[in-house]
Amino acid sequence: MTALATIAEVASETIMAHLNTLKSAMKIGSVITIDKGVLTLAKLATVSKENNDVIFPFLLHHLENCRPKEIPQHSESTLLAVTDENKEELLNVLRKREKYLTAPQLKRVKKFIKH
Repeated sequence: MTALATIAEVASETIMAHLNTLKSAMKIGSVITIDKGVLTLAKLATVSKENNDVIFPFLLHHLENCRPKEIPQHSESTLLAVTDENKEELLNVLRKREKYLTAPQLKRVKKFIKH
């Protein structure tokens, strides 16, 4: 997954052809697989509006359901895929999850909620 995250933007068509496999790997994979999977998806979402339309809802769903300790890092990765059209959706998800965060986690998340 680390390799995929590294080449996501230059090999987006090839990786997008295997999107379901990537999502499945994230569901059963290690913490690192999940972390790098979120980053890979976010990078893929930056390549085109079509990619973003397919991937961003999955990223939001992930942020709604992931462990609270993953929210700051996964939110930071997801920021790559934020557009003017979907920014408010991300902010709504993060606001709903704020109550589950520790003070340091909340501080990290608040940095980009303010922008």
